Amino acid sequence: MLAATTQVFVGFSILAAPVLLIAYLFFLRDMEKSLVGRIASVGLLGSMFGLQVCHMLFLENGAEPFAYRAYMLLLLATPPAFFFFSREVLVPHSTRSVLNLLHLVPLAAGPFLPLAWIPPISFVLGAAYSIWFAMYVFGLRRHVHRYLFELFFFCYFAVLAIAMLVLATSARAFGNEVFYLTYALFTGASFVLVTAAMIWFPRILEDMSDAAHLAYASSTLGSIDADEKLKQLDHSMSQEKIYENEDLSLAMLANAVGLSPHQLSELINTRFGYGFSRYVREQRIAAARTLLRDDASASVLSIGLATGFRSQSNFYAAFREITGMSPGAWRKRSGKHGNDS
Repeated sequence: MLAATTQVFVGFSILAAPVLLIAYLFFLRDMEKSLVGRIASVGLLGSMFGLQVCHMLFLENGAEPFAYRAYMLLLLATPPAFFFFSREVLVPHSTRSVLNLLHLVPLAAGPFLPLAWIPPISFVLGAAYSIWFAMYVFGLRRHVHRYLFELFFFCYFAVLAIAMLVLATSARAFGNEVFYLTYALFTGASFVLVTAAMIWFPRILEDMSDAAHLAYASSTLGSIDADEKLKQLDHSMSQEKIYENEDLSLAMLANAVGLSPHQLSELINTRFGYGFSRYVREQRIAAARTLLRDDASASVLSIGLATGFRSQSNFYAAFREITGMSPGAWRKRSGKHGNDS
């Protein structure tokens, strides 16, 4: 039963890894994705994909992964890829220091290390990175409304790494098969959780990056007349309706109000308590609610597209995130309230 369940999770992982990679590289257009972040995303999902392929081969024909150095190198590649990707998502361009190359030393030493040393090293590093990022996310708790959700992920990865460390170092007692099945099952569950998060909260990565900038970045506003810039920002949204442009970016909006992207990001963060992505969603949803209430002949899809959303799914996800209900349910409720009045 456990082997069959694990096989299902492994199969899901192998299918989900390339889909998640394509989604990150090509569809999350509002994120500031550095070259290091892109490379790390390939390394992280690629190494997890490779590990799950090895687990699938073990389940199908008993091929022993611990006997192959390629499997061990994939184990060593995962922690630094996780570090660079998570760090670049939270604080883009934060890994430019040469000292960050030290995170690659275990991987570089992988071809020469005894095979028995590699699993403990890999999972110690994985646990350390996960705990560090969990502490970092905890520091954002005042600046991101859903921080407990993100904190759960890093705590989950930390527990996973510690559990695998225990199993890997006591393989003689439990047997290698227990390790492979458990690691494959938990890795598959990780893919399920991440995929679900991207469906329910498609802007989760942008929101975390915005929150990190608010919590840790130095002020860039200086001599800027913040109140005047807020008036210009409101004019761009309420009068020019710049939010209707589905390709609206931080740089475009910053140019419209005469600020640099970093200045606008800090202004929005400090005055509204959330980042650029959330701010634009709030503006679009506010306009959509007006149209839903006042234009009964317009379809929900047409309203979503008219207010700057790329697709119906994006519109529904954002609307539910901000209002707690679907656009159709909100329209029905607002109509009832209007009739009652």
